[in-house]
Amino acid sequence: MELMTFNPLNPNYGQINPYGIADWYRYLNLGYQVPLCGGSDKMEAGSLLGGIRTYTNLGERPFTYENWMEATRAGNTFVTVGPLIELLVEGKAPGSQIRLPASGGSVDVTWHVESVGLTIEQVEVVVGGLAVESIDAGMALAATGSTKLQITNSTWIALRVRGSYRGKAGELAAHSSAIQLLVGDKPLFSQADAMSVLEQIEGAIAYVDTLAPRPDALRFKQMRATLEAAHNQLHQRMHRAGVFHHHVPLHGDLSPHEH
Repeated sequence: MELMTFNPLNPNYGQINPYGIADWYRYLNLGYQVPLCGGSDKMEAGSLLGGIRTYTNLGERPFTYENWMEATRAGNTFVTVGPLIELLVEGKAPGSQIRLPASGGSVDVTWHVESVGLTIEQVEVVVGGLAVESIDAGMALAATGSTKLQITNSTWIALRVRGSYRGKAGELAAHSSAIQLLVGDKPLFSQADAMSVLEQIEGAIAYVDTLAPRPDALRFKQMRATLEAAHNQLHQRMHRAGVFHHHVPLHGDLSPHEH
């Protein structure tokens, strides 16, 4: 998932967008192990290429672009406008999966954050989208910490760093990708997040059908089929979880139907 910024140094622009992070949290809460990447959008001269960056741990791989892409897909990444992150859960890096027994268990979380110029306000250990521990870094350029967490349900853990070039409280400066924790056979599936994503897919379908510039027939059919497949897959997962909802049908009239 690409997080984009125009220029974190410009007071007219923001840093890491919390709305993009919120959508990514939803995907993680549905069990999709999606790594983070950073991206720049060069819309004007004031846009800063490389204002937000992706750092990928290559491990033992030689430093080539192909190996960087492979390592990025594997998920040991973080995105940042300054601070560097190292996160380990039970000695495993982001992109990893940890299996726990049906009764759950405790996991050790260790982290280190270091920055050259942007001071660090807070470092947050995020579990399932919620900050379970927040450490005040005191506007330092480096911070280290560890904690032990009790895990009872399938979830994920990531590290979130706050700091601002503009002195704006609470701005996000860096975020790691996630480590997935699976407890027994308990599914990693949030009903509320499934509903939100399903509604986003329905909105995308409505846009493609009504407002979007119409591509050639084959491309339109491909786009529609991709959205319908995603909708159907998530819809079936919701049914298996016993979730029933009102939604806009994919075909026919636009009146709501109960499923």
